[in-house]
Amino acid sequence: MKIQSKLSTWVAILIILIQLFDVLIHAATDQLEPLRVVSNLVIIIWVLVLLSGKVSKIMPVALGSIGIYLCLNIIFLTLEGVTNPNQGDELRVTLFLLLFLTTTFSSVLFFQQKVSQ
Repeated sequence: MKIQSKLSTWVAILIILIQLFDVLIHAATDQLEPLRVVSNLVIIIWVLVLLSGKVSKIMPVALGSIGIYLCLNIIFLTLEGVTNPNQGDELRVTLFLLLFLTTTFSSVLFFQQKVSQ
């Protein structure tokens, strides 16, 4: 199903930009974490597939992608902790902010698509 509204398109683009920003700040600070990068790629691929209109049953793909994104980040936090030793053991505020924004906007996009079906 192809994205139909301009708002959905903008939300999709915003999600991709958030994911790219997340990867770029980690690359710039030499702190690339494979679990986080894979979670970013899962969301980017889901949104690109949605934008392309190549999948007709987008709901299971959407829920699966958002779920995988959340699971990978929870696994990362379980393994690495909620504080960042590279930043003086400060709380991973940026991670939580990006996680919140991605999950929120992905949920908005999911529900917009569900309503338009």
